[in-house]
Amino acid sequence: MIHRSHAFTLIRKENIEPTAFAPLLADRLVATTSSVHAAAAQLADGDCTRGVVSNLAMQIAGNATLLRTAEEQGVSAELLTPYPALMERLLGDGRGNESTTGVVGLPAL
Repeated sequence: MIHRSHAFTLIRKENIEPTAFAPLLADRLVATTSSVHAAAAQLADGDCTRGVVSNLAMQIAGNATLLRTAEEQGVSAELLTPYPALMERLLGDGRGNESTTGVVGLPAL
């Protein structure tokens, strides 16, 4: 839901009709559903490095681009910043080769 809201906010500055954008966004969201099964398997066996396609270090780099895009367009990134902060904690613990599944169960600071 958060990424959906942020995506629709970003297109407003580009004069893209939300109804024209919706199919593209929906396809992207559907494409990510298979990751749910991979995350469940990683959690079940405790190996967050198994089957990783885009590791944590790559995800953090991608998030930097997303946050910069929001800033450039004057769009609040408040919806997005908590998750990268969790990923940064994992990276700081030397877990950059894992998937983002490792954020599950992180203790509160």
